[in-house]
Amino acid sequence: MMAKAAGHTKGRSTFSSPAIMMVVSLFHPHLGGAEQQALMLAEQLIKRGMKVAVLTRSFRGLPSFEVIRGVPVHRRIRTLPWGKCFGLSYMVSVLWFLFRNRNSYDIIHCHLLGFHSAVAVLLKWLFGKKTISLVGATGPVSDFLQMKNIFMGKLFLRMIFRSDRLVILCSKSREEALAEGFSPAQLVYIPNGVDTAYFKPGPDTGKRGNTIAFIGRLDYLKGVDILLQAFSRLINAGIPARLDILGGGPERNKLEMMSQQLGINDAVTFHGAVHGVAPYLQQAAMFVLPSLSEGMPNVVLEAMACGLPVVATRVGGIVDIITNGVNGLLVDAQHPNQLYEAMKRLFTDRQLADRLGRQALITVEQQFSLDSIVNRYISLYEELLGFH
Repeated sequence: MMAKAAGHTKGRSTFSSPAIMMVVSLFHPHLGGAEQQALMLAEQLIKRGMKVAVLTRSFRGLPSFEVIRGVPVHRRIRTLPWGKCFGLSYMVSVLWFLFRNRNSYDIIHCHLLGFHSAVAVLLKWLFGKKTISLVGATGPVSDFLQMKNIFMGKLFLRMIFRSDRLVILCSKSREEALAEGFSPAQLVYIPNGVDTAYFKPGPDTGKRGNTIAFIGRLDYLKGVDILLQAFSRLINAGIPARLDILGGGPERNKLEMMSQQLGINDAVTFHGAVHGVAPYLQQAAMFVLPSLSEGMPNVVLEAMACGLPVVATRVGGIVDIITNGVNGLLVDAQHPNQLYEAMKRLFTDRQLADRLGRQALITVEQQFSLDSIVNRYISLYEELLGFH
């Protein structure tokens, strides 16, 4: 249990700066984008002197409490793996923990919409806690659609309408939130951030070679099958390229078989899940993300921070990051020929590739650096608590 703050009054702790309880279903060592963003944000807030803790699900083999990179992590959300019992047990666990520790935080910050977002609103009603929920995915796997598809999801979504703020990552999230009935005053645009101290150009940016990098979960929505089709055309056109695929997932075997059928398996390497992807990006010639659906993908920002030219699809928050022909190239989803033409263009026009890479780095430094994102969250927290 978190240590209680002295002198608790009317649901608010007496800390000189906001005390934050972050709630996220999965957390480190899980490597998803939301989990990485939550860890980076919590770590940086604590370095700024703020009190932050994380509440997440318990898993066999992981301790119920530990400190990760300076962040206190409570794995106290216990769930039953049987249909509707999962959601009910999840909500009860979150509610019980937040109730018992109600004197130790001012703000409940929920990463991704879910059961915990509805529970946070209950704590808002009962104890005056401020609540924030972050919307991650858009399109066919949007947080809103997933909420509606769970048991009593539409009711929970109506509860979430009472959140103090809804953090959106991109313009597509804004459109979807407004369509669901959230008010413009509730919406706060804070994009994902990237650690530019770690993701940065390598020492030999002028010798990037001929490797195309892809990083992501190997499932249908990432469009890796489209990438393989486009890459095979690149090889058949006589361009001596290589393809590094970093990440695991349910479609790995299918994709490995596909690369063999296309006759490109000698030029494609499936690395599986990799910890520490910066060296791969720093040595690549370009980064490609052919997704069918995205929120604001960390990997695009990380590749741009490494000074890489990026080819990506016009989905989700990608269009808020990349301006076609200025700091990257955009193609339509599920169009292998467009993807092939874009990759070929970067290989045959090195001046273009270098220019796009330089502009990509400038974009990240000016708009998506982790420091600037942390500053935005601190301002939001202070605004909610009337610290200004």
